[in-house]
Amino acid sequence: MTSPVRYELADSIATITMDDGKVNVLSPAMQTAINEALDRAEKDDAKAVVLAGNQRVFSGGFDLSVFQSGDAEAALGMLAGGFELSVRCLTFPKPVVMAATGPAIAMGAFLLLSGDHRVGAPKSRCQAIEVAIGMTIPISAIEIMRMRLMPPAFQRAVSMAATFVGDEAIAGGWLDEIVDEDQVLQRTQDVAKEAASTLHAGAHLASKLKARDSALAAIRAGIEGLPTEFTAI
Repeated sequence: MTSPVRYELADSIATITMDDGKVNVLSPAMQTAINEALDRAEKDDAKAVVLAGNQRVFSGGFDLSVFQSGDAEAALGMLAGGFELSVRCLTFPKPVVMAATGPAIAMGAFLLLSGDHRVGAPKSRCQAIEVAIGMTIPISAIEIMRMRLMPPAFQRAVSMAATFVGDEAIAGGWLDEIVDEDQVLQRTQDVAKEAASTLHAGAHLASKLKARDSALAAIRAGIEGLPTEFTAI
């Protein structure tokens, strides 16, 4: 079976590219592949990591077919795995730079928010789409958004399924910078190289863990409470 993820190490930068040939759903298989790539980056002692989408999209979110299968255990496992992946990115020992090569929707948007720096294109759409499709946003997702978004954008994202593009995505806190579409991956790798060459790895990790301590506790509490929350949803 072909992996939905490509891994490349160059100049001590690990580039992990999600590409399932479609919209990069964060299925259990995709989650496993990303985690295996992150394991490889750690084993290779990469100085920074780039997580990118394909030419079409960053990620369209969770695999809805798993939710629709009627298998509650599988759905719960996918939810927990997605948020654990966000926690791993937020606590990764080296800088994690996200390349929003296209739309970041639902869990794809929450994963985007889990990077240390996020680069997008003028048309990179960021959206928590849940309330528009009849789903209640999990607590863990809300806490990720609360940590990274500006308060007005946070409220619109949670309650109105607001779409953020361009300057509004930057102002709202979804992205850190925007470059031309064909420059997103290169710019992301340049940011990763700069971080790798200028940051002290130990200080980088210790500082971001301190800064994110309360948010991480809230996200982890949300993960632990998913069985009860999922039943309620």
